[in-house]
Amino acid sequence: MLKIAICDDDAEFCDAAAKSVRGFFADMETDCLIQSFDCVSALDNSIKSGTEYDLLLLDILLDDGNGMNYAKELRKHNRNIDIIFITTAKEYAIESFDVDPLYYILKPLDSEKLVAGLGRYMKKHIKDNVCFTSSNGLIKLNLNDILYFEIYRHRIIIHKINGADVVLRGTLSEIETQLPRAPFVRPHRSYLVNMNYITEITRFDILISNGEIVPISKSRFNRVQLRFLGFLDKKDIFD
Repeated sequence: MLKIAICDDDAEFCDAAAKSVRGFFADMETDCLIQSFDCVSALDNSIKSGTEYDLLLLDILLDDGNGMNYAKELRKHNRNIDIIFITTAKEYAIESFDVDPLYYILKPLDSEKLVAGLGRYMKKHIKDNVCFTSSNGLIKLNLNDILYFEIYRHRIIIHKINGADVVLRGTLSEIETQLPRAPFVRPHRSYLVNMNYITEITRFDILISNGEIVPISKSRFNRVQLRFLGFLDKKDIFD
């Protein structure tokens, strides 16, 4: 589920923006949780308490501070959150490039521009998500959350960063057809590994960042090694 924050000191605007955002993601069949804040300090407290937002709709001229300055501070420790500025202040448009926003929208809110900004968000992130068929139906996973796939007793186990493994029916060959070639590599007929989480490759196995070990087939060692070296050379493309 997407977590979205709206920060604006105009309560009516927050309500209208939340309604538009909720409608957009409903049309995209994407669940979202929206929280509204009337000041920067309230938003900051929420983030510092551990809430991780995927998208932030942020005003600039706020009662308790400057949204642009806050966005700059936020960017120092959070490069993942996407920001859409919605403001009456034209003069910050060029400066906004410092925080790499998805969109800069001037008030009064133009619904078409908001949809364009949200569409840009979807376009940016849709490649990170893949739907798989499980025994309970379809399941959508973010590829960045997957450490590796494993075949065990005729089932596919998806090992995730958070330890909440997912079990599917099928074959690794079927899984491979649904994944982007990078950043996954197949070191063994029973394993498919996300190279973002490889910390070491030896002659016989791969060490994953969570400490687990995946075997390498003798016949696949050279190919895996070359793939991994090539991946490291181009890693910025996939970050």
